[in-house]
Amino acid sequence: MDENEQLCREFDQLIARHRKFIDFLCKRASYGRPFHYQELMEECYVTLLKQLAVRTDGMSELHERAWVYWQCRRAITGYWRQIRRFLCELAGDAIGDESLAVTHEVTGLTLEELGAYLSPAERRLLALLAEGVPDDELASRLRVKEQTVAQMRHNIKKKIKKYMEQ
Repeated sequence: MDENEQLCREFDQLIARHRKFIDFLCKRASYGRPFHYQELMEECYVTLLKQLAVRTDGMSELHERAWVYWQCRRAITGYWRQIRRFLCELAGDAIGDESLAVTHEVTGLTLEELGAYLSPAERRLLALLAEGVPDDELASRLRVKEQTVAQMRHNIKKKIKKYMEQ
């Protein structure tokens, strides 16, 4: 059996032992939002798989559970930090990096909640901005002028700042 097959088998066994615990952590961190729950589960699984290769073998069950907890916590925090950084970039860095470590603040800022403040056109623009689409392509995809894209981006920034101040 090669190294990848062994790693896959260990990963499957690890997940079988800790699936309910990982599920609990992700449900709690997603605050009942199905999209974020799914994303958090994927982040945890990817992190666990990556770290499994460097993990020291022979852990007791208690140590393994603690290891799983810390790996998942790191993945969950990283996920919310990415969302927070994206929002800060759109808002023109209205909130600095020092607040990124505050988990409660980070979990309160989701694109889903922000979407309630935006018009359908602004939500489409925000989704395209998240993909890193340049302004000229944004204008052609949305069938508007580049000046309109700039104005929409400005309006989104104002709404994000207002949302973050709440």
